[in-house]
Amino acid sequence: MSTRWRSERGSVSLLIVLLLPALVVSAGLVLDGGRQIEVRREAHGAAAAAARAAVQLEPSEVFARQLDAGLAVGRAQASLANQGASGSVAVAGAAVTVTVNARVDYLILPGGRSISQSSTATPVDGVTGAQP
Repeated sequence: MSTRWRSERGSVSLLIVLLLPALVVSAGLVLDGGRQIEVRREAHGAAAAAARAAVQLEPSEVFARQLDAGLAVGRAQASLANQGASGSVAVAGAAVTVTVNARVDYLILPGGRSISQSSTATPVDGVTGAQP
């Protein structure tokens, strides 16, 4: 039989109690931070794709050599809907800016965060990239 020292009793449980919150916070930062990066990347990709779709001119716009703001907004909104994203579209001259809003709900850490990503595109003509 072995003898136990009184001073050693409970020392492992005290170490676990002190380290457990640090481990949970570390796991939360890794997991929830990764989810936030993923949502940010997906939102930026959706905004870029919608902006590119908005400046894909229809034949009537090509012949007029001018971007129709109403058609551009419709193309961008359709692209966002196809991707399951929500956001806003702004047309300024020939430039179309799409902003996508998304929300990340954390799994371990409390709460969540709203993410907003935007992308701008302009129509180009031909190989040289001249604006119509």
